[in-house]
Amino acid sequence: MMLSYAVATPDCRAKKMLCYRGDLDAICAQLKDFGYDGIELFVRQPKELDQTGIARTLEKHGLTVPDISTGQLGAEDGLSFTDPNPAIRKATQERLRDVIDLAAHWRAQIHVGRLRGNVPEGEGGAEAWRWMKEGFREAANYGLAKGVRVLLEPQNRFNGNNLFSVLEGVEFVRSLDHVNVGIVADTFHMNIEDACLPASLMAARDYLSHMHFGDSNRWYPGAGHLNFREVLEALRLIGYSGFITMEIEQRPDSATAARRAAQTVRALLDTLS
Repeated sequence: MMLSYAVATPDCRAKKMLCYRGDLDAICAQLKDFGYDGIELFVRQPKELDQTGIARTLEKHGLTVPDISTGQLGAEDGLSFTDPNPAIRKATQERLRDVIDLAAHWRAQIHVGRLRGNVPEGEGGAEAWRWMKEGFREAANYGLAKGVRVLLEPQNRFNGNNLFSVLEGVEFVRSLDHVNVGIVADTFHMNIEDACLPASLMAARDYLSHMHFGDSNRWYPGAGHLNFREVLEALRLIGYSGFITMEIEQRPDSATAARRAAQTVRALLDTLS
């Protein structure tokens, strides 16, 4: 298993995000020194970015991009699969294609969390579910031609109103029946919604393509009460050999959080080898 850390690109303007931000060259040098293998990009407007420069910086430091987050598309620009306005749904797909084009530089995955949108109760609910499924299928079809897998991230009830647990996510992805759709599991969300983290990871084994680590308080692993040893043991048992991204509160600061996260997870992995 390899480690990555969430890093925002300059087009992301939110005051608070669960990622490192600043000079990419300096950040990459530091993360490489801490033992990371890659970075997970938080992006908003890929066409505004110096994509060639980003690729060169990563290559310089021997890092890759396993996954790209679409969270800021919804958080900052209000895009979603289930918006009642067809123009916004169309804009969501257009922006996702830009993200997929960027991800193709590294044959990375992209993941959809809150961008999938909410589902109203009662009238309109069935239509929203249909729009959501269409949104995933359209993105997955485009990604398939680019070598980019599209992942669903189940998120807890405080982030949206659907697909909270990994088990619910598995059932949804299974219903899509699309070869290019998978799951990213996030331990912070799982701690709220999944009764047993190892059991849920076992159930997701056929769909699990990426992991997010964050402790019970969303600080770096080791700062809360989650049992990351049993999580890693479950991942080892199902043969997971992909990336683990630290998507966490930048506390007490980004450098300290990144260093302590890597130290904790590397130490646990060493005891399992």
